[in-house]
Amino acid sequence: VQIAEDDYSYALGKEGKTRKKLVRASGCVIEYVGHIAVLSGSDPERQRGREYLQWLFQQRVGGVEVDYRSRDDCTAILV
Repeated sequence: VQIAEDDYSYALGKEGKTRKKLVRASGCVIEYVGHIAVLSGSDPERQRGREYLQWLFQQRVGGVEVDYRSRDDCTAILV
């Protein structure tokens, strides 16, 4: 996954914490080589990793809406 110059620091996070959160949430190994995110894992893990990265970049510039009803990787809690 190509990472734009202005998204790179955001994707990495302070001390790599954002990348580590993405790894933990997706179950996918994510490493940055230059401005490219390399994803490793099963097909579903890599797909989640790509989606989470896309959402992260969208969140940086505006709101993100996720259709959680069709997902098995999250739980919705009404408060």
